[in-house]
Amino acid sequence: MTSSQHAAGRDQESGLAHAVPREAADGPPPWVAVCGTPVAVVQGSWSGRRGLGSASPCRECARRAPA
Repeated sequence: MTSSQHAAGRDQESGLAHAVPREAADGPPPWVAVCGTPVAVVQGSWSGRRGLGSASPCRECARRAPA
């Protein structure tokens, strides 16, 4: 999958940005990132500033959903 197929999600506890499959992000919560972490907020594109461009992207998500 490419990053355009993922939205950016955020784990409220750690602050890490996670990749959430677009088809899941377009639906209602709960949302789960590709690494298996539940996320509370889904906002923006994984390839954008809230995903891979953020200060702290999840390494596992970056490995599974590269730009």
